[in-house]
Amino acid sequence: MDDAETTVEANDAVSALGSDATRTGDAVQAISVAKEASHDSIPALQSYQIKPTLEDKFKENPVKEIIRNTVTGKLAGRYYDSDNAKKWTIAIANDVNTKVRELKMKRYKHIVQVTIGELKGAGVKCGVRCLWDSETDGYTSDTFMNETIFCVVVVFAVYLY
Repeated sequence: MDDAETTVEANDAVSALGSDATRTGDAVQAISVAKEASHDSIPALQSYQIKPTLEDKFKENPVKEIIRNTVTGKLAGRYYDSDNAKKWTIAIANDVNTKVRELKMKRYKHIVQVTIGELKGAGVKCGVRCLWDSETDGYTSDTFMNETIFCVVVVFAVYLY
């Protein structure tokens, strides 16, 4: 091999291999060029699954049961009280969050939204926006009502790529 192919001068900021060449005064540093990599010298790459398998997809029914049991346990037999509504909302959201986490949905992030209000016959409109992949992401909701309280709980499950 000729000298021009085996050395790189320090004037070059980065060598052909991507390693930094530094300049020390006016001296020229020699960087040897490595052999070309062959299929034997390159380790196998780990495989990476982008979409969830059928078993790992978000399943609505177990989450809906968690919501129903939690809300019924917290609000059954109670009457609406504006002072306690915030406490109930936080308690329901925390309980649902903990129980859904115990399902150990692989690579899913879940969001719990709880709305409690007094049942007086007036309408309620809510809206939610987010980035959504309809093939992998999902949600489920359940509604609880008694004589004076309505409660809507929504659990969103977003797959992390």
